[in-house]
Amino acid sequence: MDHIEKADLRREMRSYLKTIADTVETRSRLIREHLMTLPTFRYARQSERLMSFVSMPSEVNTAPLFEGFSMIVPYCEAGEIVPMRILTRDELEQTGNMKISEPKLSVRQDVSRQIVLEQIAVVLVPGLAFDRFGNRLGRGKGYYDRFLRRLSTNTLTIGLAFDGMICDWVPHEKNDSPVMMVATESGLQSVDTFVDSVT
Repeated sequence: MDHIEKADLRREMRSYLKTIADTVETRSRLIREHLMTLPTFRYARQSERLMSFVSMPSEVNTAPLFEGFSMIVPYCEAGEIVPMRILTRDELEQTGNMKISEPKLSVRQDVSRQIVLEQIAVVLVPGLAFDRFGNRLGRGKGYYDRFLRRLSTNTLTIGLAFDGMICDWVPHEKNDSPVMMVATESGLQSVDTFVDSVT
């Protein structure tokens, strides 16, 4: 049943994203501004211990966060996320059918660019939907669920989403990994605060 519900919710969210396509950049700017009010986020960015997905056109635009800092980005290999450091966005290239931007081959072959998980202070997590308990709906491959389970409990995980992607409940399974906080154009919401507001 969950698989059917997830498929329905993915269709619903993709439809929603089409309706806000013209306002993605404005909404993204507000989300980035909210992130910058968070001391833990500012520390992670300035100390270059921030990991972020490289956004696609329909996602919250993370590109400006890369300006002036090296960043940790995900690279998918053998079904797992490998965190790697890039010095500039010029070290990225689009790969695969989904045209996801990942580190170029020369970067991936540089062992010194691989990041130990304990070095990551904050991870920005993509998703098609999030609920008030931090559960997320991904694209169905499970990459982030497996990756999030490997992180230290000291690593802050923040889902990035637009307001219309926040649901009362996202279908999830025991292997799914919730985020600790969600950032939308309306502000930052910790999972604890979400839960308090609905109980």
